[in-house]
Amino acid sequence: INAEYMGDRRSGKALHNALVWQDMRSEQLCSALGDCNRFQAQTGLPVSPYFSGTKLRWLLENVPEVRSAAQSGNALFGTIDSFLLWHLTKGVHKTDVTNASRTLLMDIHTLDWSTQLVDEIVHEPAARAMLPEIHPSSDVYGTVRGGVLDGVRVAGILGDQQAALFGQACFGVGDAKNTYGTGAFLLANIGTTPRLSSNGLLTTVGYKLGTQPAVYAFEGSVAMAGALMQWLRDNLELVKSVNEIEELAKTVPDNGDVYFVPAFSGLFAPHWRKDARGVIAGLTRFSTR
Repeated sequence: INAEYMGDRRSGKALHNALVWQDMRSEQLCSALGDCNRFQAQTGLPVSPYFSGTKLRWLLENVPEVRSAAQSGNALFGTIDSFLLWHLTKGVHKTDVTNASRTLLMDIHTLDWSTQLVDEIVHEPAARAMLPEIHPSSDVYGTVRGGVLDGVRVAGILGDQQAALFGQACFGVGDAKNTYGTGAFLLANIGTTPRLSSNGLLTTVGYKLGTQPAVYAFEGSVAMAGALMQWLRDNLELVKSVNEIEELAKTVPDNGDVYFVPAFSGLFAPHWRKDARGVIAGLTRFSTR
């Protein structure tokens, strides 16, 4: 949901590699914006490289092809759903409210791009024209052109964690889901009125069906979950298969007071410390694999 692409409006060709949600290259831009909660009242989000807005600014400031396309009016910016939609429909540039709500550029009250947020975060007059139209999650976005799906209507878009919330039928206030993948994400339905957390949770759009009011959610985000298993296997080479990790854990009665904080992309909820880094604490001579 928080992976971004830059494309050419005429061809749809990517102008740069996609920036994934764990990409930290906009960390200094985030720090320059000051207070972490500066835009929380409008966006429900802290200022963090996790979200798209500062990545757009980084691309404009550091990639000449992107800046040139932006100034000529030929640049498109969006999350991966809008990239896929453009190519399926051969030119429709739209997104849904759940994906847009994770950019730091959408006002969660109006469900539209905020000129103020775009100006303050991106600092590029042409940026607003690059952004996709925002639509409800359940809506007809366009029709597939070409291939085996030619003529099929694209009638729904949801961000991945919001899709899990919806797919687990969390339709009532207080209903929650927790999913584990690259990271781990707990989302809880909070109803049709956005509320701000004072405990480091995100306020995000959960889904919006047609003309019905948007449904919002609190989210607790953990950056590293399944990806940590990969790191142990591929980077440290402690195991040959992730399946070995559980077997190794069963060979000891407890953790021996050793703790691992995998802050490889900073710490997400509830701390939102983009400067945090991973640490293993409590090691002694008796610590083993």
